[in-house]
Amino acid sequence: MTVSLPPSPPAPAASVPPSPSLYDAAGRVMLPSPSSTASAPEAPGYVQRGPQGDTKVMQHNSPVTYQATRFEKDWSQGGGSVVDDVLKKAADKTTVKHTFHIAPGVRLHCAITFAALAGGCGGDPPPPPPSNDGDMRMNMAPASQLAPGSPAPPTPSVEECIAIYRANKPLPHGCPVDTPTRSVDAEMQERAHRNDQGGG
Repeated sequence: MTVSLPPSPPAPAASVPPSPSLYDAAGRVMLPSPSSTASAPEAPGYVQRGPQGDTKVMQHNSPVTYQATRFEKDWSQGGGSVVDDVLKKAADKTTVKHTFHIAPGVRLHCAITFAALAGGCGGDPPPPPPSNDGDMRMNMAPASQLAPGSPAPPTPSVEECIAIYRANKPLPHGCPVDTPTRSVDAEMQERAHRNDQGGG
């Protein structure tokens, strides 16, 4: 025996709740409309107040001006400690300096500090170059040669360069690098010529 029942009617579509979603069909985030979330702004719980009263309270300007006394020389000027000052004064008082003359024009300066049990020696610094040192490799070219299309300045002759060198003036651009050597050679030739004339 078989019993057939009539099919149950489908549930109405309005009663099925939609599934929650964060994104719409285009992939954008779904935000609630501004009208639904519009409300009065909440008052902040804390409001920072501006400074009141004396605004110069953090300025430490002393109305008393400092005047140096006769004890100023006994205080540290470099910001070091008292021990550093004592050691420096002891080293200065126990330092012995002497200069040894090794050869003519060669001196050796030595100093020994007995408080620190240390010492050392050193020579004179190298002399500065003479005023008539005209090594053209150490100088830049004149500005007129750097400008395009400008004529080059006239080059002085060797005799003019030797005369300028003997006058202790800086050599102009264009003089030979060995002008000092040529000046010595010319002076020796002049002496030999004078000796030949005087002897004849």
